[in-house]
Amino acid sequence: MPTEPPRCATAAFLSTRPTDLINWAQAEAVIATSPKPMSARDLRRKYKAADRPLWRRYGERGEFVSRSAILEFHRDLVNGWIPKNGRRA
Repeated sequence: MPTEPPRCATAAFLSTRPTDLINWAQAEAVIATSPKPMSARDLRRKYKAADRPLWRRYGERGEFVSRSAILEFHRDLVNGWIPKNGRRA
């Protein structure tokens, strides 16, 4: 009987789907409460240009993003920790 090799906790965490998935319109609404709001179009363009993870839900159209990931991305972009075009160095 083959056994599965043990996985490290970080790999297991990164391979699972986040539980806080939202669509781009919801992401825009979340970011709208910040001092420097962005449109859903700009968020999507910069987030995808930075090669950040996107998710799909079975039976639903569109792309979904983790709420915590988009908030961290926006914080990093506003603070200048990521270039304005969203790409990593």
